Amino acid sequence: MGLRKLIHASITLVFVCAFALGQSAPTDADKEKADKELRDRVMQLLDKAVGEAVELRLPQNRAIVYALTADMYWKFDAKRGRELFQNSASEIIAFNQETEKEKRESPASNNAFFEISDFRGDIRNEILPLVAKHDAELALDMLVQTRPARLSEAIARSAETKASSDMLTYNPDRIRVSQELALEQQFALLAADENPERAIKLIRDSLSKGVSQNVLALLQKLFRKDEKKATDLAGEVIKKFVDTDLSKSNEDMQMAMMFLQFAFKPSAPMGNPKEKQFNFTESQAKDLAAKIANTLLNGPKTFAMTETLSRAMPMLEKFVPDKVAMLKQRKAENDAGLPPEFRRMQEQQKMYDPNSTPEDIIAQVPKMQNEFERSMAYQVLSTKIGQIEDEARAKKLIDQIPDEKVKTSLMERFESARIDRNAVAGKIDDARRTIAILTNKRTRIQKLVNLAIQIHKKGGEKDIATAVELMTEATAQTSEYPETLEDMNEIMEVVRGYAIIDKESAFRMFEPIVVRLNEHMQASATLAGFNPQNSNFKRGELMLTVGSRTNLSPLVGFIPQMQMLGKADLDRMMAVTERFARSDARAVVRLYVLQGFLREEKKPDAVAKDK
Repeated sequence: MGLRKLIHASITLVFVCAFALGQSAPTDADKEKADKELRDRVMQLLDKAVGEAVELRLPQNRAIVYALTADMYWKFDAKRGRELFQNSASEIIAFNQETEKEKRESPASNNAFFEISDFRGDIRNEILPLVAKHDAELALDMLVQTRPARLSEAIARSAETKASSDMLTYNPDRIRVSQELALEQQFALLAADENPERAIKLIRDSLSKGVSQNVLALLQKLFRKDEKKATDLAGEVIKKFVDTDLSKSNEDMQMAMMFLQFAFKPSAPMGNPKEKQFNFTESQAKDLAAKIANTLLNGPKTFAMTETLSRAMPMLEKFVPDKVAMLKQRKAENDAGLPPEFRRMQEQQKMYDPNSTPEDIIAQVPKMQNEFERSMAYQVLSTKIGQIEDEARAKKLIDQIPDEKVKTSLMERFESARIDRNAVAGKIDDARRTIAILTNKRTRIQKLVNLAIQIHKKGGEKDIATAVELMTEATAQTSEYPETLEDMNEIMEVVRGYAIIDKESAFRMFEPIVVRLNEHMQASATLAGFNPQNSNFKRGELMLTVGSRTNLSPLVGFIPQMQMLGKADLDRMMAVTERFARSDARAVVRLYVLQGFLREEKKPDAVAKDK
């Protein structure tokens, strides 16, 4: 009887082992099925985001939803992605029309506000690069299709605007046109790989409005395909500079300087340093150098011109040595004629030099006459002190700061950098001791979380236990319930660590934050109704963003942690997303969580994992 039981147990064990081995080695068919399930699930979530876009009031928000979903959809279905980009274009046009109507109906006193906000918050500048990433030709078409009427008018009169504007005068039209030109040439650069002839035409068309730095990369691409065409086009570019009055526009002067710098010291082609490299001919470089030299000799004796002359001198010595004596004389005259405040500015500029030492900056502080200058100096000093490993030297420098608040901040920065160095070196106990003496609670929490994540990556049983211990210590320093924004920030720091180390704890801590975010969003929207210039809300709706604009809403600030939760468990995070009470909040979270999930290659079973 005992023998029969033993045989039965042995057979059972063999069967179980065989089954386990079979489970641990999925077939190609299993992988293909899992890939399809993942693909279908993500597309289902994207379709849901598109379907809910109609609930949004603002056309610019709908444009962003369509653009982000198109960007993510493209890897699964390019045709559908192209349709969504066209939907986005339609919403951009609606946004342009709405903006023009607002301007017509607003008092004249608000015109300046609109001029400034137009180019800083232009959703085209955010959306169109997403299109170009997948289809540069489509991006070029949409660039023209969605161009606002006032921008088209600004482009038409750009030559007149430049000719009549002082180089230091703020000019919204010039900035808007410059941005548009840069976008056009950026897309032309991407299209050049497939259609160099069209790119050449676009660059020539653009030369009538100005030159952007993208021309250099485009010339390199053309040079790879046709050296003669690239050289001929380079001649047209240099002629554009030669025919322009560089003294009237600091933008044009600085662009010319950039091209001269390239001629002086060409940079290697991106991605392939061994590739044959484009450069301007000797004659072209001399023509450009002569134009810059003549402008510096005959232009106004401004601080900008003086500073440009100093930077240009080594290059001009190479290309136009016959003008060097006159240029040096002009520089001496400029320096002598500068007001004392400009000379002080020149001295202060030295602190931004990468080779300047903390001691150099400390020596400049007593000469600074206002709080802004000192604040800038302390920012630079903070970075440099953080790089010092010699504790005695760092403390000696910090002790020379008269402002106690700044002194404390600099010391925290030094200690923070030392924690990071000890962590990298594996000196965990030293790092923990330094963390314990930090006076800023949020910094302590942040450093504990960073240390926990770093140790957890090692993967050993002891490492994982230490990481959990550190996370427990960080959690103990947070509030049990988030009463303030600072409480929320501290808790979300811990959520960041738990998203990697223990997802159950991460979701458990995040759920009360959703309640508070709902309350904060609604209160903020209500208050924004009393302040028309609030940049986070418009007509009661959160202003969505592709990423290049800053939104001060804590909801947007917590996107990185929510993306990490999405990577830990996508379906669970999507379920939590439904708890956001507002459609704009759900749109923000859903899109960015999906974007974070798709950012890296995921395992086929990532969606279903740990269900």
